[in-house]
Amino acid sequence: MNRAPHTKKRIHVLQIFWLLSLLFLSYYELTPLSEADTFLFPLLFLMSLFYIARRRRILPLAWHDALVRWLHPLTVRFRAFHIWQIRGNVAPKLNATPCTCKNCGDTFTGNFCPRCGQSRNTPRYVLKGIVGNVLRTVFRVDGKFAHTLLELLYRPGHMMRDFIRGRRVNYTLPLPMVFLMTAFYMLTAQLIVPEIRERKEERAMEQSEAPLTKAEELRRAIRGLEEIKTDSDNPIGQKNLEISIREIEKELAKVERQDSIAGTPQPDANLVNTSISFFKKVETAIEGVPFLSNVWSLMKRWGHGNKAFHILLTLPLLAIATRWAFYGRKKPAEYNLMEHIFIQAYIAAQILLISTLVVPFNGTAHVDDLYEVPEWIIFLLFWWDYRQLYLCTWWRSFWKTLLMFGYCLLVVICLATAGVLLLCLVEGTTNLNL
Repeated sequence: MNRAPHTKKRIHVLQIFWLLSLLFLSYYELTPLSEADTFLFPLLFLMSLFYIARRRRILPLAWHDALVRWLHPLTVRFRAFHIWQIRGNVAPKLNATPCTCKNCGDTFTGNFCPRCGQSRNTPRYVLKGIVGNVLRTVFRVDGKFAHTLLELLYRPGHMMRDFIRGRRVNYTLPLPMVFLMTAFYMLTAQLIVPEIRERKEERAMEQSEAPLTKAEELRRAIRGLEEIKTDSDNPIGQKNLEISIREIEKELAKVERQDSIAGTPQPDANLVNTSISFFKKVETAIEGVPFLSNVWSLMKRWGHGNKAFHILLTLPLLAIATRWAFYGRKKPAEYNLMEHIFIQAYIAAQILLISTLVVPFNGTAHVDDLYEVPEWIIFLLFWWDYRQLYLCTWWRSFWKTLLMFGYCLLVVICLATAGVLLLCLVEGTTNLNL
């Protein structure tokens, strides 16, 4: 058997840069050796070195053939697992045997009754299967939740691509997944770390016992009188209440004027004070309308400390950055912006799932942070998900993931700059009015 000539390929500059970066990070992680918690970067360096040496044919031919023979069983199993990842679960074969539905009595051929939708497999409940029945009842969650969790662990990118392309019958919708996983994470954190529940109760007590300012007391009195006026049917009483409300509003205007002119603000705090006064005016205007006041108070209570709400706010930012990173002018976009938001929701659910799994091993929980896992694990998850989602190489997925986070940082800087300019404009308008 004639063998093709063993021609060598040159090492790319980016691969050299990658190896040097991993070598530097490995030295930084292992120095001193006694304080090294993990060996992540040394392991990545060795794996990358072996991969590059094999692909660029730097290893001697005898070594290469020996490694191929030794790794052949693992390679075959890995390729089979990779095919299973891409293919996913295959729909069961159609049963052609006639069956009578136990629910409606209709005779049909197939796996489900076409009249009522009940499965043909409806066995009797027996005592020996009580454990399986209880587990299925507790963890099934509409029959799709557990299946979605499993696929988020071993084929997340392929699962997202299947969902976007229309294979959705076996998966829970992405936005409900975020809320469910947030609830599971908070429940796990409070069960594992009871101090979190005590800390939340202490914060609630501190907020309830916080003293009100004079302006807040006057606003609360005005709202109370307005409610009494709305419920009253006596014209004379309503007239007296209107007079009382006007007097309190005059007093409130005096208090706000005194608060605004009391003391000269420092130059570095002038912008902050202006923004606070601006948002207070907006909040006061909203609280003047009863319906808007109820909606605003409900949104504040729901948004304060709500992890799912904070995660949902980051989804459009990540979706825009991903769309910019993976598609250029010459390549048409494969997914639209809404589909990118759904993809980011599944990735957020995946990170929340990993966070829930690591809480019992950490012994503590960072509920005030967006996620429990560190940033480098989040980067690895994005890197892995994008490789499966876009069917690209590890190198392209790595650089595109870096570019995506760079775009995120750029968008955040632009939003912060726009906010500062808006506050400066508000400050200039306030100074002109004064």
